[in-house]
Amino acid sequence: MRIKIVFLSISVAVSAAAIDMNHLYMVGPAATDGVWTADLPEEMVSIGYGTFIRDGYLGEGQFKFLNVLGDYNSSLVADEEDKRVYDGQTYRLIDNSAGQNNPDYKFYNPEAGDCRIIARLADSPMTITVRRPALRLVGSAVRGWGDLALAIPVFADDNGTVEWTGILQPGEMKFLTGTGWSPCYNAPVYNTTLTDGTHTLALHDDGTDDHKFIVPRAGRYTLKFSLARDAATITVTSHEGPSLAGGFTAAPGRYIVAADGEGRHLYFGAVPTRLFIRSLDGEVTPLETTARSGATFSGKVYMEADNYYKLYSREDCAAESCLSPSRDVSIADTPTSNIAPMHGNSYTVPVDGYYNVTADFSSALPSLSARLTPSGLIDCATSEQTVSVVVQGREITVSGNRGEISVADLHGRVISTSARTVVLPSIYVVTADSQTFKILVR
Repeated sequence: MRIKIVFLSISVAVSAAAIDMNHLYMVGPAATDGVWTADLPEEMVSIGYGTFIRDGYLGEGQFKFLNVLGDYNSSLVADEEDKRVYDGQTYRLIDNSAGQNNPDYKFYNPEAGDCRIIARLADSPMTITVRRPALRLVGSAVRGWGDLALAIPVFADDNGTVEWTGILQPGEMKFLTGTGWSPCYNAPVYNTTLTDGTHTLALHDDGTDDHKFIVPRAGRYTLKFSLARDAATITVTSHEGPSLAGGFTAAPGRYIVAADGEGRHLYFGAVPTRLFIRSLDGEVTPLETTARSGATFSGKVYMEADNYYKLYSREDCAAESCLSPSRDVSIADTPTSNIAPMHGNSYTVPVDGYYNVTADFSSALPSLSARLTPSGLIDCATSEQTVSVVVQGREITVSGNRGEISVADLHGRVISTSARTVVLPSIYVVTADSQTFKILVR
């Protein structure tokens, strides 16, 4: 019996990592306050099955998507450059992650305003759908009459159903159909009470018969709209107050709980046993726990006024270990309790310098603060010194008996050898006549 041995040459292509169906982020000037920043994208809400939703304001300009936080190599993009997106339209989403070598085409939003983006990563091909609000709620029963930007957008679902559930206060309200005060849906007669059941909606576009609906009591309501051209209606269902009985389970221990600004989502995270502070440019500094409580952390951190900071319970600073505020917050002026277990906004400081950062989770409310050190003039020589250093505004003046003078920044770079130096706000080291001063310029 003869055996033939056949050698096969096999070419193996290295493919990109599989799409992560658990996370998706929007990035670009339209979504992230006019800038491209992979580390501070807008996280979309996962509703399961690889589907994500993002409701909110979308500026005019470009945007694309990231599958991995902070990683442009995980980009999901358009199928042509500056692909304009319009209300009710669906567009292909192209995988341009590492190894795909597709063009880095961006989507383009031509009209700034409230917008719903629905991304479906499990579809083949992947898609996004864009929707503008079908209606917007306005009035003293919601966020007030003063600013149209505070009107609450209501979007149609995949079946065209326009429905909203949320908290209403006693007061007036009506329903806008566009970005201005008219056209709008009003009550058919003056002071119609918004009771449970179905009510007729009256469409007006000239400001006449501006009758408001009256919400009689505070509570949680569901408003379902039928916007047939000549027979528009609203069906109202009021609900009992929310109950958390049996709603959550977790391992025993202490937790941080936070709600988003619209009260739609709750975020839970265990009180950390380790803590790190990370800057936007990737500098990670550990904060040491105190033996007294085990829930208080502190450390000396060099922080910059034009940088952004978040807390993490893990040294690798994974997104799921992040603690951050719901909006950018300065922690140098007063302590903040705006600490949520989510990858949100950032902590800031007003001037560059070394700060004593303290995070305290030992009481009912967490607290984060940063105390600038030094404050004013420190590290001076003894009382026998013959040199004085004075700061007036942004000018450092050296006077008295002196030899050579140098003014250096905190990186050791000498920026001046003069007795009078104008500087930017920061901390400086002044050497004169063998004496050393640390100076804070605000």
